[in-house]
Amino acid sequence: MVRVMTLNVELSRHLHRFVPFARHAQPDVLCLQEVVESDMPTIVEGTGLSHVHLAAISRHHGTPGEAPFGVALLSRAEMSERLTEPYAGAGDGHTLLDRQSPETRVATRRYVLASARIAFENVTLDVATTHFPWTDHGQPRDFQFHAMDDLIGRFTGRRLLLTGDFNGPRGGPVFNRLAAVLADNVPDSARTTLDPKLHRAGPLDLVVCGFFT
Repeated sequence: MVRVMTLNVELSRHLHRFVPFARHAQPDVLCLQEVVESDMPTIVEGTGLSHVHLAAISRHHGTPGEAPFGVALLSRAEMSERLTEPYAGAGDGHTLLDRQSPETRVATRRYVLASARIAFENVTLDVATTHFPWTDHGQPRDFQFHAMDDLIGRFTGRRLLLTGDFNGPRGGPVFNRLAAVLADNVPDSARTTLDPKLHRAGPLDLVVCGFFT
């Protein structure tokens, strides 16, 4: 059995919480979203997951020195075929994020599919993670549909385990477009993937994080 964990860590806000949690859970693969590039040595040391694929998406004014943040895969086993595939947004991953509106966010960050092939003793996995474009209150926007179509085009014909923060809530048209082509493995009983106490928006009954095969 291979244990895979996915988590949006909200920059450095919960570093002291999620690193011990991940160390205790002992995943074989850890998929992170909104992870700060300069935090990676602490995360690697704290989790013992020494094989890393990090893809920057933009710089953030809420990080020390406006450091880049992005998505990352960490693994106990060696990785090969690391890919960083932009499918929406703009820039090279080091543009300063403009948070004034959903449109300015999309214009100042790149959205990528970060993937790698990871060979364990009895199984080889192609694992990917992403952080999808955000909108206010999870309401679908045209740029989300375009981004989803481009994302789906990136993995069509590949056998991927896809994780991430998809921002469009389950049951909505954007999430459902992805669920139409991949199997949604988050249990139907789950009402939310947002921590009601720790998430910056507070308690929301929204399943926005996904675990697809």
